[in-house]
Amino acid sequence: MLYFRLKQSGIVGAGVGVFATMDIPRGTVLKGLFGDEDVRWLSWEAFAALDLPADLKDHFPVRYDTGCYLPRDFNRMSVGWFLNHSPEPNLAHDPGYDYYALRDLVAGEELLINYDDL
Repeated sequence: MLYFRLKQSGIVGAGVGVFATMDIPRGTVLKGLFGDEDVRWLSWEAFAALDLPADLKDHFPVRYDTGCYLPRDFNRMSVGWFLNHSPEPNLAHDPGYDYYALRDLVAGEELLINYDDL
């Protein structure tokens, strides 16, 4: 099923967002947000050595004390990398980082996560 698509976010200044293409019932797991090989872990030392534009280094790392997660290939990123932050998200993730709907979602609604929960 095609649950989502990218388009201009409804959040001012956020750029691209992920939107539901169909109604999504509460609890539905959205498996296709990230590809199986789309995410990589880097130490901060390895991250600092990357030859990437500053805006990619600023906007995409999911940061932890010892390093970060990044897209494996910035030219082939999964749509999940474009999920925007909200203090009132409509998606959450389980311990394996599979994302699911926190409530019933309607077609056309922007899908949002809370970055503080990553």
